[in-house]
Amino acid sequence: MSEPLWQPRTDLAARLLGAGFFAGGAALVAYQVKVILDSVSAQTESVTYFMAAFALGTMGIVLGAYWLIRGLAGYASIRALQTDRRRMRVFSIVTAVIIIAGTIGLKFWLASLGYEN
Repeated sequence: MSEPLWQPRTDLAARLLGAGFFAGGAALVAYQVKVILDSVSAQTESVTYFMAAFALGTMGIVLGAYWLIRGLAGYASIRALQTDRRRMRVFSIVTAVIIIAGTIGLKFWLASLGYEN
């Protein structure tokens, strides 16, 4: 397997990549929250939002935070998941639990604002 050209080779580069993922994920989630709050302030009958943006933003936040904390070792461990099926399953389950928890939290927040769906 060849190495990608953009692969970080230093700890600082991996942490900067993590910061980029974290910022991108946070921006996706923040934009969706803004869309929801704009609908609430306009007192619309229903709220529209893009659920995939929440899931993708949450993944970006989790992955970016992991790389920010662990640096190059974290990046290497994520790359190693391609060959280790057991660790890939554990990582997928943890990511799914975090995304589902965020989704449930969003549903409860919308219900507290008076929107059922």
